[in-house]
Amino acid sequence: MGLLSIVCPNCRSRLSINDAPGIQDKMLTCPTCKFKAKVGVFQMGQAGKGGQGASDEATRLPGSFLQQAKFDIGQMRVVQTGQICELRMGTQVLGRLATSGTADMQIGNDHYKDEYMSRRHVQIDVVKTAYGVEHHLVEIGSKNIIKLNGKDILRGDQIILKYGDKLTLGKTDLILEETNDEATRII
Repeated sequence: MGLLSIVCPNCRSRLSINDAPGIQDKMLTCPTCKFKAKVGVFQMGQAGKGGQGASDEATRLPGSFLQQAKFDIGQMRVVQTGQICELRMGTQVLGRLATSGTADMQIGNDHYKDEYMSRRHVQIDVVKTAYGVEHHLVEIGSKNIIKLNGKDILRGDQIILKYGDKLTLGKTDLILEETNDEATRII
């Protein structure tokens, strides 16, 4: 028996659980967004590839650059809650957790909601380059504050991020980091 890596289909948090016979039929509650479902739901379809609607090139193009190269696409870690937002190739919008929210990655949970974060706060584009992957921060006209490493981002800015950069959305801090399987382990 080993660890089973799964992805919450609601908030895309990556989780690890102990694999055991019949585990797919056990109920699981995501510690980040409190989404409840059988473990099999967390493993089904797009959930295992980064959540609902995930569509990176590796899942669409067999033999693509992503499958051939062994590099890390990265993740955003919320400092205040420990929530992990696993990035994927392409465009993703980050914003506050809200029932009416349309952000690809909703940040927050029942115990942490930042009223200074917009429902659609900032966009991150993960793009393939000749040297690997770049993370582009794109300001999308949010009415609330965006800071990068403590400095304000101006309207229309597009900035290339690097691992270790700290984004502040409202009063919430997120760190761009390499994927770390140990960081999200729940047993």
